[in-house]
Amino acid sequence: MYNPADFMLQLVNSDFPERYDAALVLKYGDSAERAAVVAKVAEAMAGSKKAPAGSSKVSPLSSFLTLCHRFSLNNAKNPGIYWVRLVMYVMLCLMIGLMYIGLGDEYDYSSINSRTSMLFYIAAFLVFMSVAVLPFFMMERSSFLRERSNGAYGVVSWVSANFLCSLPGLALISILSTACVVPLAGLNGFGTFFAALFCSLVAAEGFMCLVGALVPHYIIGIALGAGVYGFFMLCEGAFKVKDDIPPWFIWVYHIGFHSYSYRVFMYNEFEPIEKFDDSAPFASGHELLKFYSFDKVDVGRDLGALIGFGLFFQACFALVLHFFHTGRR
Repeated sequence: MYNPADFMLQLVNSDFPERYDAALVLKYGDSAERAAVVAKVAEAMAGSKKAPAGSSKVSPLSSFLTLCHRFSLNNAKNPGIYWVRLVMYVMLCLMIGLMYIGLGDEYDYSSINSRTSMLFYIAAFLVFMSVAVLPFFMMERSSFLRERSNGAYGVVSWVSANFLCSLPGLALISILSTACVVPLAGLNGFGTFFAALFCSLVAAEGFMCLVGALVPHYIIGIALGAGVYGFFMLCEGAFKVKDDIPPWFIWVYHIGFHSYSYRVFMYNEFEPIEKFDDSAPFASGHELLKFYSFDKVDVGRDLGALIGFGLFFQACFALVLHFFHTGRR
């Protein structure tokens, strides 16, 4: 027994002399069956329209919209991209909220330490958890390489669609995380807290996309991302205030997006506090911010800087894909 392809091959291929029947092959050329097939093909060709020149090339807008649809479905269906991360963030933020429950009603010395420690943890570790997206990005990168080599779309369409479709997931993570921390702990400025966390995650997502494009394996990318994040955490102004950071490390304070995130969180929480208890070393929240060199923070400017970091990383990501991930061998 043969499948149809093997049967026809053995029938017409002279390499199989015991099965080869040249007379049968030649007779088919004069048969009614061949005439019927030719007539049907001619009829189909006569009713078809010639494709206009250049119509086979997909426009950037069309490919962008198609990719947005695909990324949206993929983000919703693949639990590892956002849903697992969402559960991780919510559980962790619930623990933070319960650990510091009612902190907003306390104004003694220990409450200052609790506030600064909690805000550092949020600005540092919640951003650090963005390394979890790297394995799933590496899976998407292999599809991108194959489809780009086939001319399905361009780098700009793919990067733009990927960035745009990541925003709803990051916004959902940010709003639920904020809802778990701010009310339970009694912190100030729900809206600013949410905006700072969201913008920080946008910057972190862009950075991890860039790392994912630079490394051959996600384990290397996670190690590299963790190392850079650790460097940024050390210089963000929590362990050592900005004015005391050595001059050979102060540049890290300015280029690390953790610094902008942390000082927005600090300003949002401490600026509204008009008076601490007598046991506290600072009379008000503003005095504490002066100690940290955060008293002149412009929240809007720093949030804009975080978004700028995110866009900059996405642009670098696109350049790396364009020049180093062409899909050609």
